Amino acid sequence: MSEQTPPEGQPTPETTVDDAVPPPPPEKSSRTPWIVGTAVVLVLLLVAGGIVAALTVFKKDNHSIAIAKTAGGMKRDTAKETQLKQQLDAAEQQFKTQFKDVSYVKSGIYNQDDSKRGPQGALVFLGAKVKKSDKNASTFVNTLRKQAGTNGFKVTTVSAGGGDAKAVCAAQSSGQKIAICAWATKDSGGELIPTVPGWDAAKLAAIMRDLRKDVEKTE
Repeated sequence: MSEQTPPEGQPTPETTVDDAVPPPPPEKSSRTPWIVGTAVVLVLLLVAGGIVAALTVFKKDNHSIAIAKTAGGMKRDTAKETQLKQQLDAAEQQFKTQFKDVSYVKSGIYNQDDSKRGPQGALVFLGAKVKKSDKNASTFVNTLRKQAGTNGFKVTTVSAGGGDAKAVCAAQSSGQKIAICAWATKDSGGELIPTVPGWDAAKLAAIMRDLRKDVEKTE
């Protein structure tokens, strides 16, 4: 009797069940629009080190941070701050932990409603007054770039808008565009975190520079 060919998809004597049945496709990670909680995680991974690293560079003016009613042409959304108070408190506390010698941390949410400047939606601002610079600045820089690369981000140096400050942005262009920008002086730092995707480093950096003029004060 001739040997019968098994139905397509069934194992043959030379194959196993695992060989015959293809494995299920890997699950794709969901990239839903950012919420504040997600942004806070990326703050810890990507940007905090960069701010601390920049603090060792300068020796000029002293600065303070204020949450203005209007900053960078955007209105502050106190109602949303109340709604997301738990997330903002967590982000502020993490700043204190990362920077160690922090006098205070402040946060605010601003509504970006000009489609010509970038995606419309809330932007979270976090600012810190730092007592002194960190001694391990190079370690923070290396960690920043490593974490950015691991998470598909590219870190670029951008203009901070003048004065004794430097700034960086971490951006991801594949999939949904995501960016975070931060600046730092010798004794203060601030960062801007979108809660919606679609931002690139250049557009967010431009808004960061405008916002900095209203939230950073020179003493």
